[in-house]
Amino acid sequence: MQNPAEDIEKVVQLLTTSASPDIQKAAVQKYFTSDAAFHHPVVTVASAPASRESILGIFQWYRIISPHIDLTVNSVSYDEAQSTVYLDITQKFHMRLSPFGPAPARLITLLRLRQEGGLHYIELQEDFYHPDQFLALLLPPLTLPIRLAMRAGAVVSNLAARTTQVALGVWLPRSGVLQEAQS
Repeated sequence: MQNPAEDIEKVVQLLTTSASPDIQKAAVQKYFTSDAAFHHPVVTVASAPASRESILGIFQWYRIISPHIDLTVNSVSYDEAQSTVYLDITQKFHMRLSPFGPAPARLITLLRLRQEGGLHYIELQEDFYHPDQFLALLLPPLTLPIRLAMRAGAVVSNLAARTTQVALGVWLPRSGVLQEAQS
């Protein structure tokens, strides 16, 4: 990539929604370093000589299990000083033979880049999902129960905090401290 901020959306589309396996393979070979690493909630590839081939296999399996993927890059943030790109992505992933319709899932992708010969290559891809968003990809009907469980977790956390603060006086805020901090 010559200009990661402008080029990255096209690269992501080629990697995930290519019309053919040949286009996808060419994209992995063109945009990833040969020793790239990849981290995802269910797979990981460590940086090693020729690790790019393992990353290609992951992208190929991704398309095999979901022959039609809709992917939208909502926003791109390029930190040139750190050689990183952050992407806010929404995807609809429908597993082959699944009786459930696709549900949109949001993820944040971090790409660490390496510059060689004036071009930027991906040396690390990390995908971050909230549990409910990841489950939306695999079993959409379970998304609501997971969201409810997460909300229950927030309620329990608040109750436990208040109870501990009152009963034990632990981590008890004092009034007026906010005004002091803002001064």
